[in-house]
Amino acid sequence: MKPLILAALGIILPLLSNLGKEDPGEWTRFRGPDGTGHGQAEGLPVQWKEADYSWKIKLPGVGHASPVLWGTRLFTTCSDEGDGGQYVLCYDAINGDKVWEKKLDSVKYPHHKFNSFASSTPCVDAEYLFVNWTTKASNDLLCFDHDGNLLWRRDFGVYETQHGNGFSPIVHGDLVVLTHDHYGDSNIIAVDRKTGSTVWQTKRMSAKPSSSTPCVYQPKDGPLQFVTSSMAHGCYAVDAKSGKILWETGPDTLDLRSVASPYPANGRFFASCGSGGRASRFASIIPPKSGKGKPTIAYSLKKNIPYVPTSIAKGNLLFLVTDGGIASCLELKSGEIRWRERLDGNYFASPIMVGKVIYAVSREGNVATFSASDKYKALGISSLGELTHNTPAVANNCLYFRTYSHIFRLPAKQVR
Repeated sequence: MKPLILAALGIILPLLSNLGKEDPGEWTRFRGPDGTGHGQAEGLPVQWKEADYSWKIKLPGVGHASPVLWGTRLFTTCSDEGDGGQYVLCYDAINGDKVWEKKLDSVKYPHHKFNSFASSTPCVDAEYLFVNWTTKASNDLLCFDHDGNLLWRRDFGVYETQHGNGFSPIVHGDLVVLTHDHYGDSNIIAVDRKTGSTVWQTKRMSAKPSSSTPCVYQPKDGPLQFVTSSMAHGCYAVDAKSGKILWETGPDTLDLRSVASPYPANGRFFASCGSGGRASRFASIIPPKSGKGKPTIAYSLKKNIPYVPTSIAKGNLLFLVTDGGIASCLELKSGEIRWRERLDGNYFASPIMVGKVIYAVSREGNVATFSASDKYKALGISSLGELTHNTPAVANNCLYFRTYSHIFRLPAKQVR
């Protein structure tokens, strides 16, 4: 369907002039500035004990939102499970001191036992913090400055879902992009980051709600795109300027609920779907070279694949961690298995990579580290001591871990 363009061309063009600009040194969104889970740091430990954390913060509520960072400020959210209230939080990323805290009214609603009222990871840029949460009656997107002042708030309407919210917004240039994928009227939406006004809104068909977070894709011979996935459309791309649908695999590729985000690597996207706690399909997708047309499915897997965790790649190797704790290394282009090993525990967090080390955090709160190579090499296992569904963040030459109710800072060996 044609997107609904709600801004005049003279307003849109200045917004789009910054679309290609993003600071690679910050952890700005779910799984980092490009969504690939690759962090920049040196000397991080592969195994540690509690005394190695430089600080540990007790949060005023609980939730599954991962931390995001800009400079020396760390932002996250949590919720009051008693009244559904939403906390937006800012801490000093170096010493752990609280900079500010806001509690906003919300309402309780039924959600899956593994979900929370604060499961959406915020996104941040040099000026603003963007926070999202849903209720049965609303899909809210809020903008704060770095000092905690609420600048604008949008409500995109009723959000009908069985399990609650799991998607996260992204900010790219002057656009904030958010999916509104649920049982009712569904859309993918871009708003002006400064004002919250709608730049474009593209209608999508409805099926089982998706929790997939978009990623950014710039083909060599095509327009800048936002790529995400859903049960109704499979993996699909929209033009960043207009919201026009450029390509999609169709629902046969991803026939059930999408929770993991499409993962971009070596000119491909890797996307999965599932239901009932199990994955059903994992697809390697080659987008059209011109940025428009029909994508190619290079291969599709049905066993030992992730449903909730997003995959990660290094060079020609693709690494998967399943919900049940099976880690695999595949040849990225062919899908051929190089190795497969069982990790302890169950996994909702997505693995991240720092240098040649992969960090995988289990729901039970154990962090397994292994080498990002074509031969399996376990490096260590460490305990956070609490349950968690959260993907870690990397910034300031440190790892930041989030559990249900705490944040930990693990510095590199030479950083305290």
